[in-house]
Amino acid sequence: MIPLDCLPIYEDAEFYDLEFAERIHEIPYFSALAAQAKGPVLEVACGTGRITLPLAKQGVDITGLDVSPTMIARARQNGARNGLPVVWIEQDCRDMLPGRSFNLIFSATNAMQHLLDIDSACAFLRSARAALQPGGRLVIDVFNPSLTKLIKTPADRHVLKTISNGEAGSITVEVSSHYLADLQILHFDLFYLRGGQVERTKHVNMRVYFPQELLTLCRLSGLRVVERHGDYDSSPFTGCSPKQILICVTA
Repeated sequence: MIPLDCLPIYEDAEFYDLEFAERIHEIPYFSALAAQAKGPVLEVACGTGRITLPLAKQGVDITGLDVSPTMIARARQNGARNGLPVVWIEQDCRDMLPGRSFNLIFSATNAMQHLLDIDSACAFLRSARAALQPGGRLVIDVFNPSLTKLIKTPADRHVLKTISNGEAGSITVEVSSHYLADLQILHFDLFYLRGGQVERTKHVNMRVYFPQELLTLCRLSGLRVVERHGDYDSSPFTGCSPKQILICVTA
């Protein structure tokens, strides 16, 4: 398996919370799935608890798992600050030993795409399958490859978003990318600017999973896909969908 290369981009957990403080649009989707599960839930690659904690506030029995020690430490602080009894586990998703089984396991917002090779993807899927209760569901959430994105070059640098930072002023995030077709990896360079000056950069590699490939990986890992959604509104998946959200059960 290819070693994880994503840990450096998650070292500053406090900045991660600032960067994604206003991102909430996935939460209703995963909240609905958790309500349907009627049992313990595991979020894989939970980060600082951005999705985990809102579900815990709703009374969901949820556990958060992440490989990054800084993210898990921040998640514990965030949970304690809100008085939420969430169990936090620092583990690699390719070899999970959570100590219990779950009615629902989910990995949100492209987190699986940090697994850059087939062996890593299958190890995660099999590890998650082993942690499911009978009748439990695994939900994976990755982007649907877009030719428009894959053909970009580093010269296509553009503004991605703006981060509000109170009295310290806003931060503009610019991005450039290029696709490594032989490896199926989309490489992003992120530039964080304040007052036109770059304050920090992030370099991100994400595996591109094509629709039929993803179905095959699930099948090879002992999973059966029972639903495919194309976005967080639960719309059916099509070739033009922005997302690939697969709901799987044990085959």
